[in-house]
Amino acid sequence: MKITPLDIQQQQFRVRFRGFDIVEVDNFLDLVANEFEELLKENNLLREEGRRKSAKISELEAMEKDLREALVSVQRITEEMKNNARKEAELIVEEAKAQAQKIIDNAQAQALKVEEEINELKRQRTRFESSLRSTLDLHLKLLDTGKVEPGDHSG
Repeated sequence: MKITPLDIQQQQFRVRFRGFDIVEVDNFLDLVANEFEELLKENNLLREEGRRKSAKISELEAMEKDLREALVSVQRITEEMKNNARKEAELIVEEAKAQAQKIIDNAQAQALKVEEEINELKRQRTRFESSLRSTLDLHLKLLDTGKVEPGDHSG
């Protein structure tokens, strides 16, 4: 059974011969009741403060947990972004290498084509020179054989 300040104030004692002074006992009981009431109020305040502090601690622990989770998430996302950037850079480099190889291949093909054209032009020149020499030789022979008279323009 819990004792309340009211219980202390209302407590009655039997009076006996040569007993305690009733007023003095009542005054002391009032004093004890008042002190007890103050202690109960203080105890309730301390309990309430303890509950508030526990709630605040729980709130702070939850915030700390959320912050830790956010930090881990940020670290994971950062790592993913680094990996993605690295992969993208590797792809860009590979594409650039492939494009460079294609350019080199095209340039080599064009160089071969130009070289073939040059060779063909050289062959044509040789044929033309040969044909021109043959024509000149023929004309020289004709001149040497005397078939064409000087001054004869008949052809």
